[in-house]
Amino acid sequence: MSSTRDLTRPPSAYAGARATLVLVAAWTSLAAPIDAQTTGSPVESLVSAMELRELGPAVAGGRISDIAVDPRDAAVWYVAAGSGGLWKTTNAGTTWAPVFDDQPSYSIGDVALDPTNPDVVWVGSGENVSGRHVAWGSGLYRSRDGGSTWENVGLTESEHIGKVLVHPEDGNVVLVAAEGPLWSSGGERGVYRTTDGGATWEAVLTVNDDTGVTDLEFDPSNPDVIYAATFQRRRHVWGYMAGGPGSGIWKSTDGGASWREVTRGLPSGDMGKIGLAVTPADPTRVYATIEANDEERGFYRSMDRGESWERRNPYISGGTGPHYYQEIEASPIDPDLVIQMDVFFQITRDGGATFTNLGTGREKHSDNHALWIDPSNHRHMLAGTDAGLYETFDQGATWKHFPNMPISQFYKVAVSNREPFYDILGGAQDLGTLLGPSRTMTTEGVRNEDWHFPMGADGYGVQFDPTDPDIYYLMTQVGNLFRVHHASKEALQIQPQPAPGDPPERWNWDSPILVSPHDPSRLYFASQRLWRSEDRGDSWTVVSGDLTTDTDRYTLPFMGRVWSLDALHDNGAMSQYSTITSISESPVTEGRLYVGTDDGLIHTSPNGGGTWSAMNGLPDVPERSFINDVEAGQHGDRTVFVAADAHKFGDYRPFLFRSDDHGESWRSISGDLPAETIVWAVHQDHIDPDLIFAATEWGLYVTTDGGEGWHRLPGAPTIAFRDLKLHRRDDDVVGATFGRGFWILDDYGPLRAGARAQVMAGGDGGEDGAGGERAGADGGAPTLGAGGVMPIRDAWWYVPNLTNQARARPTLGSMAWAASNPDFGASLTVVVPEMSPGSREARRESEQVLRDQGADVPFPGYETLRAEGTEGEARAQVLITDVAGGPVRRVPVPASPGVYRITWDLRRPPPDPIDLDTPAFRPPWATDPQGPLVPPGEYVAQLVLMDGVGAAPTGPRQAFQVRPVPNAPPATDFLVVAAFQHEVAELQRRAGVASAELSRQRERLRYMEAALDETPGADPALYRELEAMDVAFDEVALRLQGDRVRSSLNQATTPSISGRLGTVSSGHWGTRMEPTETQRRNMEIAESGLGEVEMELEALISGRLERLEGALAAAGAPWTPGRRIGG
Repeated sequence: MSSTRDLTRPPSAYAGARATLVLVAAWTSLAAPIDAQTTGSPVESLVSAMELRELGPAVAGGRISDIAVDPRDAAVWYVAAGSGGLWKTTNAGTTWAPVFDDQPSYSIGDVALDPTNPDVVWVGSGENVSGRHVAWGSGLYRSRDGGSTWENVGLTESEHIGKVLVHPEDGNVVLVAAEGPLWSSGGERGVYRTTDGGATWEAVLTVNDDTGVTDLEFDPSNPDVIYAATFQRRRHVWGYMAGGPGSGIWKSTDGGASWREVTRGLPSGDMGKIGLAVTPADPTRVYATIEANDEERGFYRSMDRGESWERRNPYISGGTGPHYYQEIEASPIDPDLVIQMDVFFQITRDGGATFTNLGTGREKHSDNHALWIDPSNHRHMLAGTDAGLYETFDQGATWKHFPNMPISQFYKVAVSNREPFYDILGGAQDLGTLLGPSRTMTTEGVRNEDWHFPMGADGYGVQFDPTDPDIYYLMTQVGNLFRVHHASKEALQIQPQPAPGDPPERWNWDSPILVSPHDPSRLYFASQRLWRSEDRGDSWTVVSGDLTTDTDRYTLPFMGRVWSLDALHDNGAMSQYSTITSISESPVTEGRLYVGTDDGLIHTSPNGGGTWSAMNGLPDVPERSFINDVEAGQHGDRTVFVAADAHKFGDYRPFLFRSDDHGESWRSISGDLPAETIVWAVHQDHIDPDLIFAATEWGLYVTTDGGEGWHRLPGAPTIAFRDLKLHRRDDDVVGATFGRGFWILDDYGPLRAGARAQVMAGGDGGEDGAGGERAGADGGAPTLGAGGVMPIRDAWWYVPNLTNQARARPTLGSMAWAASNPDFGASLTVVVPEMSPGSREARRESEQVLRDQGADVPFPGYETLRAEGTEGEARAQVLITDVAGGPVRRVPVPASPGVYRITWDLRRPPPDPIDLDTPAFRPPWATDPQGPLVPPGEYVAQLVLMDGVGAAPTGPRQAFQVRPVPNAPPATDFLVVAAFQHEVAELQRRAGVASAELSRQRERLRYMEAALDETPGADPALYRELEAMDVAFDEVALRLQGDRVRSSLNQATTPSISGRLGTVSSGHWGTRMEPTETQRRNMEIAESGLGEVEMELEALISGRLERLEGALAAAGAPWTPGRRIGG
């Protein structure tokens, strides 16, 4: 199938467009154009055409932070992904739609519905956990139409919102728990209240610049009574301070206008995160889970509306730390039943006196963050975990997973060199490591079942052996490194170990690993020291000393001072400090190494680790900034790129640098990257030194001028790309997002040409064709002004296969999820230039000038209007020819100026008669007509522009190869296969012509019979002759189309000509195997019979039918279709 996307013009630009499409076949489709940059820059136009493709996966879900269910319609749910936006279902989870993708934030802390009008949806952005990987938000958002549109209504400096409470009787009254910035002081912290629907806000509860509010609860019987949990915390790279004296429980009795702290029975020391719950089953009860010191932490209960408290149990949430969970939900039916978020749900049925696991822990994924309890049936619940959403109808005894939201959070990605399509390996937040294909040879794309889990836990750094895609490396937390043999699915632990007397190894939570670009057996791995293996990890050698500052984390400050060891330090589930975070080896010079650390240092070695030198500091970068990425240049060993990160000090500026002297000096290449855009990873193209890609907090960016101007690649939602890889063989960009899975830019090669095109006068291709090794047959790559086809990547030749009964897998129902493959065939990037306007457009343009001047607009004249009406339409096509210059296919392109990506499906035109009618319904097994496959080999594509005068080839002739996937039977002669299919197609075309003409002549005969009724002077014997003519047509139809009488009675019939050809094409066009002898014989029989039918039908039409029509005309019969003028 062929498809087209226009990514350079808004839809409105086509309202008056004169261009039309050349209709070559029913299979050709044109996608609607989408908004894009239209400044006229060739680079911006090209970038706008480079749309990212979503890969998923959805099989494992991702972290859910909150759940809201419409009280009017229990099938409408809103699910907030911690770092994947807001999702809505209107059918209880069968299908989902993301409804927050275009907003500035992707991290969600809370979602709430207005009880008086649930179409009003409130979203608090900025996740309400305090993890090392958490993103920040941009305030509070409101939708008045169920998530279709949004507006920011304030609190933009809150960064993390813990809870949104909407008054149960007055939707204009809303209270928000703003946790405030995690990494720095200040911002908007506390309880904020609006009484006018968000037009204005008042800070009604504040404590200090380091303390916010994490939870809010109404008294279900009296919304004037509200409880709030304040929360003091701070995280930096070196650690997390989980609490302080500002944390506590507060109460309001006047709807939030004023507050007082309640302390009786609560911990006297510092507290951390507090979760609150109040049950409508007994509103006098208030529950709290409180992080504090070992003697005072635990589960508390108040029986007097929060005035006094008792500690019922020392239990608090654990695992990654209370900050990651520490929320509770009380049953709306049983006042003693409370469920606490934790690694495994903990449930009390006696008001907190005892807690037990809810279930065995094997019924669903662990790490629970959100829970909705059905207010009418507390056995029915929805749970949000690190692996997505679950539903239970038996209070957790069994659970159903929803594997149809692609919200996985990936830290790192690697790509293999497998053919025909490479694998993707990714380390994921709490989902382990996932392995899947970049695309498949199926009609359904990349399905959930195409993904595998080589290892569980958390996944981090990953690498493939570049020479063997069945060998790869992965790790779990803190450098627990494995080598995996994919065929056996076995993993061998290969983490290096210190020698006796060595200091302890400090491993980063996401320790860096590198396979040398010079030797696939050589690995580099790092703690605070760099390790090297020459045997794929079987043994290791230390090749450096400590390359960090070696700072003890407990000597560093939080909130302006160093805290005692008895404070609420929570460093259990995070990195050691002063560790190496990035490794790179120059692909140009073996042994030129670079490493960066989490405490801001960069070192280089010219000799494989024999000696090391510290590189000079990065300009204007805060001390101890995290080095996210160090990448050696692809074009010289003196060049290195560094992405630094100071967001854990509250500084969100992009820090991206380049050195061309081994770090002696640095220059920023952040260029015009937007403010507050953390750069996570950077990669330079191996052909064009000025073509650089950056994975950032807000998207995937590319520069074609070495870093002066950056362009965000379109297609993906607002999301953080934490890592990226460039696939050298396929020229693909693979990005790993933290909340929306993987995304791929298929074939970025045209961007190289685009980088040169911006300085080429008139589209001159330059000395090397402006495309490096990808230059066209005639050289050159066009500017937007010149127009033409960009260099084309070779296309794989195979037959996409079904994975189910029919396309879209209807057997599996609507819940089955899959990411689409790229359209099958050769992908073409086409630049359509400005075309000369037609006379009508030219006249209208001149008339518009007169109108703008207030002058008279003269009447153009009737001859002019007639001429305009007969003027030919402008057209644009890509003509595909074979190596000998023979035409193969025309692929239409919109005739409006812009950049388009279209696909030729590697087939010749369908032989079917043209049918412009669109059926109202098509069963899933019905497909568009398609022609036979072309054989593998070299083909050439060229843009052809047409106007009322003629057709003109435009731009370079781009040659490319169609390469067979090596999975056909041995010794298959593909030329024989294609030639046979071509012969069958030609016979089918002729049979289609004969069938269509037979139908047309029988319809003509029907009109003649009706005309005879209206011709009293005609010889009545003509009735019998017309009937005999119909019998003659029946005899032809019997041989051509089959015995319809026997078929109508479900009786066996002799194969017809069309039936034989249909049997051959349907049985052979879906394969690259050579035809069987039966298929060859069937074609021979059909060919022989078709020739006889064609001659007989021609004789009937030009002989007997013409004579009958002449007799009717002579008798004065009315006109009938097909009669000549004067007849």
